[in-house]
Amino acid sequence: MLLVDTEGRVLLFRASVPQQRDFSIWITPGGGLDPGETYEEAAARDLWEETGLAGVQLGPCVWTRRHVFQWDSQWVDSFERFYFLRTHEFEVAPASLDELEEKYLHGHRWWSVSEMEAARGAETFVPRRIHELLPPLIAGNLPEAPIDVGP
Repeated sequence: MLLVDTEGRVLLFRASVPQQRDFSIWITPGGGLDPGETYEEAAARDLWEETGLAGVQLGPCVWTRRHVFQWDSQWVDSFERFYFLRTHEFEVAPASLDELEEKYLHGHRWWSVSEMEAARGAETFVPRRIHELLPPLIAGNLPEAPIDVGP
């Protein structure tokens, strides 16, 4: 989920990486599908669980990403869909984090594109090119079909 506030900042969560001690990444809110869920239903559920934001109309799916990685000694083949949603800045108040989210999510921040660009090298953002990919969306130029944004 790409939550962008009225100032053009995106909400990201700091997540620790189990295999790499003292290493963390900044990720967008979101998660996996529960049995029988559509991608849109999962996005709305995860939005509420991780941020407390409910009752909002999802925007379009603007990006996709396939990423294969190891997490806690298990291989994960992840296909992600990023829905764009404009919102006001709000106080993030997770409503229902699961055990893994409780363990690995360590805070959040509203990031501007310029702040992400300045932090590159010191911080890791996922997707890695988020600072390049966000400006057209913030300007209102949403793609007609989702763009594959790679790792």
